[in-house]
Amino acid sequence: MKQPLDKWWERLQFTLLFLALTVLVHGVFGWFHSWLRPVDPYKVPEGRASKVFHAGEGNDPAGSPGDRLRLFYWLGE
Repeated sequence: MKQPLDKWWERLQFTLLFLALTVLVHGVFGWFHSWLRPVDPYKVPEGRASKVFHAGEGNDPAGSPGDRLRLFYWLGE
C-alpha cells in the first residue's frame, strides 16, 4: 500500500514537470514570434529603395467619403 506522502510526491513531480515544460514551450513560442516579426517596419528605406505610400492629412478635396472608408478598411488605419 502506498503511503500518503508518496502520492503527494508524485503529484509534486508531475506539477513541476508540467510547469517546466510550459515555460519551455512559452520560450520557444516567444523566440519564434521574435524571429517572424520584422525589426522595424516603419524605418526609412536604405539604398535606392523609396517609400511608396505616404499618409496624408485627409483633407483631399478629390477624395470622397466612400474612398476614405474603403481606404480605412483596406489599410486598417
